[in-house]
Amino acid sequence: MADATTLPFTSGTPTGTLGSRTFLGLLVAQFLAAFNDQAIHAAAMFYAINTQTMSERDAISLMPILFYAPWAIFCTVAGWLADRYSKRNALVFWKIAEIGITAIALVGFYLGRHGEPTLGPWLVLATVFLMGTHSAFFVPAKYGVMPEILPPHLLSKGNGLLESLSFLAVILGTVSGGILSYLFLGNEYIIGVILLGLAIVGAIASSLIRKMPAANPTRPFPAYVYAPIVSNVRALLSDPYLRVAARGIAFFTFVVAFMRAAVYMLGESQNPRWDELKTSVVVGTVALGIGLGSPAAGWLSGKRVELRLVLLGAVGMILALIGAAMFIDNVPVLIGCIITIGCFTGFYIVPLFTLLQHKAPKERKGEMIAASNAVNIIGAIAASLLFFTVVNVAHISGLAPPVTGRQPVATGKLTTLALSHGRPVYFEVTQDDGSIAKGGTKPEAEESLSLREVAKHVFEEGKATAILELHKAVPIHSPNGFRVDVSLFTVGDVTHFDLVPAGETPLPDYDNRHLPRYLFFGAAGLTFLMFLVLVRPILRLRNSGK
Repeated sequence: MADATTLPFTSGTPTGTLGSRTFLGLLVAQFLAAFNDQAIHAAAMFYAINTQTMSERDAISLMPILFYAPWAIFCTVAGWLADRYSKRNALVFWKIAEIGITAIALVGFYLGRHGEPTLGPWLVLATVFLMGTHSAFFVPAKYGVMPEILPPHLLSKGNGLLESLSFLAVILGTVSGGILSYLFLGNEYIIGVILLGLAIVGAIASSLIRKMPAANPTRPFPAYVYAPIVSNVRALLSDPYLRVAARGIAFFTFVVAFMRAAVYMLGESQNPRWDELKTSVVVGTVALGIGLGSPAAGWLSGKRVELRLVLLGAVGMILALIGAAMFIDNVPVLIGCIITIGCFTGFYIVPLFTLLQHKAPKERKGEMIAASNAVNIIGAIAASLLFFTVVNVAHISGLAPPVTGRQPVATGKLTTLALSHGRPVYFEVTQDDGSIAKGGTKPEAEESLSLREVAKHVFEEGKATAILELHKAVPIHSPNGFRVDVSLFTVGDVTHFDLVPAGETPLPDYDNRHLPRYLFFGAAGLTFLMFLVLVRPILRLRNSGK
């Protein structure tokens, strides 16, 4: 009898290879879709923060909800379409739809800086929801089509390659979203132009996928759109193999969403605060690790579904999360721990995705994957709500106390506002009595963005001793005597100048410096709980010899 944790594949009809035009077209289309997903996610979050449409806490918490909510809303329809019609048609359609979504983002970025400071950011935020809708339909077709493209003995290697490139796209998309926000602060419409161009290329790549028949062309549309969700989830959880896959993948979605929020908060809570470039690079290192671990998991699995790698991955994640919490103030060590977290996450997730694809009934693969997505969004939304709750509790309890000792500095006309990489770093205010109040650091020549300079920027500790905080109504470019009130407060040894329109009350600020450590320790504890949930079913399946 076969070991339940190392399941041999059976023969099947697909005869595609890893080098076929169809598989390569799928890889490119998926790569660019994942890139745009994450680039819009990151750019929209920083855009909401930079335009003061939302606070850091609210923007970080909202993005996963916007992205994953469509997975719940459309999961039944997505599964039905993936089985009722050709998965190739679904992939091509949604790549074309991606062109329209990125065009909306372009319009929102432009309007937000050219006369519509409220409408523009909300249009950009809407595209995060639209890209979530795109993924809700694209993902069931993407994973469901794999067994129709590749023979069973290539599924583990194919999934390892697919996941590796997908997470490479996540790395580049996350980092690029931050870099582009960093470079084009005030001119974010350029980000929209770039994403629109990539969406067009991805749509062309999807056309390389060969035509294929529908898996279940006679399947009727459900009489009640949401009625099948409960029955599909029950069917998913009734099979011991699919139950392990569904639970494990849902937790993967949870921990990725939670850790992403935790690392974004890490950047926002630094004193001085990390800029978009540094924060995005550190966030992206999680995906870098997954991109390394995923193909390794596929190689170690060979022609089998090696579930014992799931347990190894969970243990590695726990230890790396504890290391990250302990060395959170040492940026190079922290980055090493985050890469290690991602690497073991790759070991954890590849066998689970392969198991779901292999054990789901052929005529219902899209439906089962969509049902798994319905479970996943519980994890993703729970991660966002948990993050939001933890931050609020920290503020209320005093673990992240409000800053005190705010002092007024000046009231008058803002005559000088110097920028460095698009961010304000120095100001001069001419007061009514003619005196000049100034603060910050006059910028030197702009630094190069060579790979060497980027690496130096990411790994070095912050050196600034004065930070400027601007209200969204204060013009960044050409202030032309805009009247402001200036106040200051100190966090640690860093002075923060707050510039708001004259007569406005500054928003409250909190000292969140210690909060990320609690978040990392919490993630380690939650991962340990999931290990306990998974270890018994996996060992039981192994001992049963099914």
